[in-house]
Amino acid sequence: MPILGAMPRLFLLDGTALAYRSHFALMRSSLTTPEGTPCGATYGFALTLNKILEGEQPDRVAIAFDPPGKTFRHKQFAEYKATREKAPEEMVAQLPWMRELVRALGLPLYEVAGYEADDVIGTLALQAASEGWDVLIVTGDKDFMQLVGPRVKLYNVFKQGEDVRIEAEEAVAEKFGTTPDHVVDVLALMGDSSDNVPGVKGIGEKGAIKLIGQFGSLDALLERLDEVKGKAREHIERDRAILELSRQLVTIHTDVALDPAFAELPAPRPDPQAQTELYQRLGFISLLKKIQ
Repeated sequence: MPILGAMPRLFLLDGTALAYRSHFALMRSSLTTPEGTPCGATYGFALTLNKILEGEQPDRVAIAFDPPGKTFRHKQFAEYKATREKAPEEMVAQLPWMRELVRALGLPLYEVAGYEADDVIGTLALQAASEGWDVLIVTGDKDFMQLVGPRVKLYNVFKQGEDVRIEAEEAVAEKFGTTPDHVVDVLALMGDSSDNVPGVKGIGEKGAIKLIGQFGSLDALLERLDEVKGKAREHIERDRAILELSRQLVTIHTDVALDPAFAELPAPRPDPQAQTELYQRLGFISLLKKIQ
């Protein structure tokens, strides 16, 4: 049953994250096209999209992918994401099919040069929320918790053992011990090894949560640094410049110029012919039967 509310709903999907999730979930499935090309990631991607469209019946949907090349964050910090492993070739080879599927389902697809999918989603989320829409961001990424608010929630299909988990402000407090507007403060202190965000060396997640919980914000912490006890103060003093850089790196931008902007987003308009042709080519018999 769809999660219904009084206001219209916008679903925003991180296409890159969903591609990764689908790849690793089905990499041992041995699913191939009739020609023998691996297609498991695309199948998992299609299942999730169809499940949301059919089960939730959203008023609007948009999907953002990370564009090829570097982003503005690489200009701020050349080593940004430098430690991340190269994307699996089998998944990368299927990204054109995933993009084709998005278009066949009649959904807007964003790839904005110089920005990550996070920034596109953040921009659309705030635009929609300001217009009174309820926004659900389909993600398992903790960074998106900085966007949570009265009208913005996370729709987490990445939680192992759970079909879907709706994460609101209570989930932010549970995860970070603070409010959404101070999630970036915790992230900046603790850093992020997956994105190679340095943070403050010697302060981990628990320490960061404790400090922000004690002082309320990163700015207040820095103003009252003399009140911090032990090695933590030395670590912060040593890495103060890096800390400010880290805060910039983990902050999702919400002012990306988008075409279309939220106000011009069309309602989902699936193209049965395009879906049929794609599913036949990939050998997705169960999805093909649904259309027929």
